[in-house]
Amino acid sequence: MKNPINLIIVGGVFLALILGCSGANKNAATQVTGPAATAVNSAAAPTEKPIAVQAKALTKEYDENELAADGKYKDKMLAVSGKVSNIAETMGNVTVQLEGFNIAKSVMCNFDETEKANVAKLKKGQQATLIGKGDGSTGGLYVGLQGCRIQ
Repeated sequence: MKNPINLIIVGGVFLALILGCSGANKNAATQVTGPAATAVNSAAAPTEKPIAVQAKALTKEYDENELAADGKYKDKMLAVSGKVSNIAETMGNVTVQLEGFNIAKSVMCNFDETEKANVAKLKKGQQATLIGKGDGSTGGLYVGLQGCRIQ
């Protein structure tokens, strides 16, 4: 097998086999059918009743035990109530922050562009309830919510 052409052919077949197998695993991991598909789809359904929680309590729970808080809130719909501390648009991302249990902790709510007009009506210091999907803690600074809307 010292012939370079044989070596190239064997290497090409080996490479194709590896790439083909990795693609098959990727597709298999993303396909969910049957009862499991129903459970996955219903977990992310917009009609899911959100878990009501105060921003200060949510940030305190994440500060005390991030793993336990993730189990309770991450990837679930949340209705977080608190005092608006910041409203911003940075590089096209519309965000609202709610005060956490201390000055270093907050809840960061990310809004879709379609919610921009509603967010523009908020004021710092105002009490608000924001509904979005829990995204866990980021760097211990804030608890994130995605796809938010104002209640």
